[in-house]
Amino acid sequence: MDTSFERIVRGIATPACLTLTLIVTGPVYAGHGAIGRPAAQIGSNGLFRPSAQIGSNGFVRPSAQIGSNGFVRPSAQIGSNGFVRPSAQIGSNGIFRTDAQTWLPMPRGMSALSHPDAQIGSNGMVRPSAQIGSNAVARPNAQIGSNAIARPDAQIGSNSIARPDAQIGSNAIARPDAQIGSNAIARPDAQIGSNAIAQPDAQIGSNAVVRPNAQIGSNAIARPDAQIGSNAIAQPDAQIGSNAIARPDAQIGSNVIARPDAQIGSNAIAQPDAQIGSNAIARPDAQIGSNAIARPQAQIGSNGIARPSAQIGSNSAMRLRSQTAID
Repeated sequence: MDTSFERIVRGIATPACLTLTLIVTGPVYAGHGAIGRPAAQIGSNGLFRPSAQIGSNGFVRPSAQIGSNGFVRPSAQIGSNGFVRPSAQIGSNGIFRTDAQTWLPMPRGMSALSHPDAQIGSNGMVRPSAQIGSNAVARPNAQIGSNAIARPDAQIGSNSIARPDAQIGSNAIARPDAQIGSNAIARPDAQIGSNAIAQPDAQIGSNAVVRPNAQIGSNAIARPDAQIGSNAIAQPDAQIGSNAIARPDAQIGSNVIARPDAQIGSNAIAQPDAQIGSNAIARPDAQIGSNAIARPQAQIGSNGIARPSAQIGSNSAMRLRSQTAID
């Protein structure tokens, strides 16, 4: 193949957009109708598919590839061996690190979209129809699934995974190795700790914090400002109210409801269908049985046990297990 500068220019620019400030640093393979804007740079062995476009001051590193109809906006950067798939878009000032990929050739109407100033780390993968908002950052080896949305200023940590149709709100942070399941939603300013898992359809409210290694089950809800401690588990369909706290290693069973400002202590267990009222406190190692109800401001002491279907009234206190157990 003829890779001379004159051949490259004829391949990448029509007379209307041809400028002498386009910089080609080595052998480049450009398809018919491709466009290189003023001051764009294309590195050695770059591959520039038919109808692809590189905006002004755009920078495509050596051996990078831009698929058919791919669009790299002004001042964007694509690292060495980066791969922008057909019809994908990289926003202005966006940075697409070495070996990053927009994944798979996409059918008509399906295109990954990286908004201005977004960053995609080395070996990161952005699946078809995913969107990465302005100033959002996907760290190295992060994966963003098909139709997933990372809102502006969101952060997705190294090796973390946002499954298909997941949503990560503005300023939300998914720490390294976190997993956000299909259709799960992390609201604005939420935090998901390292190795934490939000199962499919889970919801994490604004400013809620899910600590490292915690798990939130399918359809479970952590309301705004809730906290789920390290290694704590919220089973499917559980609800954790606004400002409620589940301490480290706590277990919250299926369909359990922890009302606003409730506290569930370290290693405490709330069995399926239990209810913990507003401002109620279950101390460390306490157990609340299936269908049991702890009314508002009730307290269950360390190692205390509320048996299945038991009720603990408002403002009442159940002390240590050696003193009291409610059946």
